[in-house]
Amino acid sequence: MSTRLRIKIWHRKQRYTIRRHRKLNMTYRVGVAVVGTVLILAGLVMIPLPIPGPGWGSFFLGLGALSTEFEWAHRVTSFMFASLRRVGELTRSWWNTFDAAVHRRVERVTGVRFVRTWRDFQWSFQTPYAFA
Repeated sequence: MSTRLRIKIWHRKQRYTIRRHRKLNMTYRVGVAVVGTVLILAGLVMIPLPIPGPGWGSFFLGLGALSTEFEWAHRVTSFMFASLRRVGELTRSWWNTFDAAVHRRVERVTGVRFVRTWRDFQWSFQTPYAFA
């Protein structure tokens, strides 16, 4: 069993134990809400800063913390992950099409395709060069 799975199982056991006690559960949820809200607010404050990264990272970290306890936050993060996956697939397909077109153009202009074909064909012979 992987370490990640062990940690996940341990955390679920702890969480189920906390859920059984009403006051402890409410305290835990309030603590998660406070931590998540502070992270989101800190992220919103840091987003306009000229340094890249910490604002958005803090924002998404806070949203992730909130999504562990609140259904609305979980729906938001699930929607964001699905949207990012779709955008990634579209970008990847667009890039592959663009990259193939650029390579075809470069090969047509420079004649690299002929050199590559000749080089690959040389491997079928015993000597390093076909005409040696």
